[in-house]
Amino acid sequence: MTFPAFEENGRLLIMGMARSGVAAALAARRVLPRAEVIIADRDSEPRGAEAEQSLRADGISVELGREDNELLDGCGLVIKSPGIPQDNPLLLEAHLRGIPVCGEIEFAWHFLENIIIGVTGTNGKTTTTELLGHVIRGSGRPCRVAGNVGIALSSLVGEVDKDELLVVELSSFQLEDSIDFRPDIAILLNLTEDHLDRHPDRESYFSAKMRIFENQHAKDVSIINLDDPNCRRHVPGHASRVWFSRSAGDAKPGAGENAEPLVFIRDGVIRANLHGLEIASSGLRSRLPSFEMAASGRNGSTSGEVSKATGSHAILERSEAAIRGEHNLDNCLAAAAACLCLRISPDEVASGIRSFPGVPHRLQEVGVVAGITYVNDSKATNADAAIKALTAYGRGIHLILGGRSKGCDFDELAEEASQARVNEVILIGEAANDIATSFDIIGVDVEMAEDLERAVGIARENAEPGDVILLSPACASFDQYDNYEQRGEHFVSIVKKIEAEEA
Repeated sequence: MTFPAFEENGRLLIMGMARSGVAAALAARRVLPRAEVIIADRDSEPRGAEAEQSLRADGISVELGREDNELLDGCGLVIKSPGIPQDNPLLLEAHLRGIPVCGEIEFAWHFLENIIIGVTGTNGKTTTTELLGHVIRGSGRPCRVAGNVGIALSSLVGEVDKDELLVVELSSFQLEDSIDFRPDIAILLNLTEDHLDRHPDRESYFSAKMRIFENQHAKDVSIINLDDPNCRRHVPGHASRVWFSRSAGDAKPGAGENAEPLVFIRDGVIRANLHGLEIASSGLRSRLPSFEMAASGRNGSTSGEVSKATGSHAILERSEAAIRGEHNLDNCLAAAAACLCLRISPDEVASGIRSFPGVPHRLQEVGVVAGITYVNDSKATNADAAIKALTAYGRGIHLILGGRSKGCDFDELAEEASQARVNEVILIGEAANDIATSFDIIGVDVEMAEDLERAVGIARENAEPGDVILLSPACASFDQYDNYEQRGEHFVSIVKKIEAEEA
């Protein structure tokens, strides 16, 4: 398959040399061998610069430290990395010249024949994506995880068997660049304020997320959180709707009369209406790889009891989920719905949820020293994620917040922290003063720390056995770190140093 409106021997420009840009350049070389491929970055030493030599060896032109209009001369297609905003001058010039512009996800999708499960939402994307991969692989089916987590989707172009299932984490930056992109299963976990430093306003951010559904056909499946009023708004596209809910039977204003959850929790048990899911996913099931259709009789079988009142099947007790926190129940419900639509049996779904260890930097318990638990939640880069982290622990929380603001306020976080038995709040980074203002409004004292190491030291001085020192920053990391992973790894190294001191 060739990319629409692009000549095989034309010139293609990739903007941005981070992970997705490098992957797109290499993919273009594999599937468009006659094309002239150029990758450019405005920085002279960008992330991904170490790949320059291998890119050149593959016949790809590398232009570092420039972003001038001459790069567009003779160009038939521009592929932009998700980190590049829409108002970038070179992108605006491309639009003026009538040059097609797409994102890396869009480009990759045009060359993949696989069943794709797309996962988006403000929070929980990585956990749900990795949980899906874990359950699918545990059921014996081939599966790759890509997108905003792990490897770029373009890395799989020309390198993956068409029968492998692809689970793709999708950010708003990736989705706003989509044109025809159409996942076979699209999952929306939640919608709260985020990335207002990039999107003009909340509605623009929400609209970017909703684009995951826009091109879906009637034989596709959309899986949506019925409990989130922002997710219940008009959902575009024509896919079969599969709703999930933690509180089945409760009123859901604005949800519509047909919005009944097919996967839900009742009396502490995760349950699913298997018949309803089979009907909703009938079009998808007809497209599943042949080994799915011929799989053993365990597909669709379950040892769980059946409710006479609802006809629903018990999947597992909610307390059996290995990952902690109320918010993670949403991730489990969404993953269960998708896997059941893929003809994975309830028993296999339950086994995967029980055994999934979680992801690094998301409520990751990295050590217990002198009775104090240290938790790395560096991936909590917005206020809503930090609020959800507080539900995972009942008392004695020493909360470390701060970093670079993403343009959202911290008032709700301050209110929740004041009610969640948080013993103290310690602030770091550029956003410390803004966060302090929100806490001052409700009369909660905070303590300022120069950096993460000092913040952990303050918490350690004040914590008692049974307490939790929780890094859940509610901010991006880019003021002091390259990414949230590096921030989390620094926290882990601090804890390891404390363990050595106490040994």
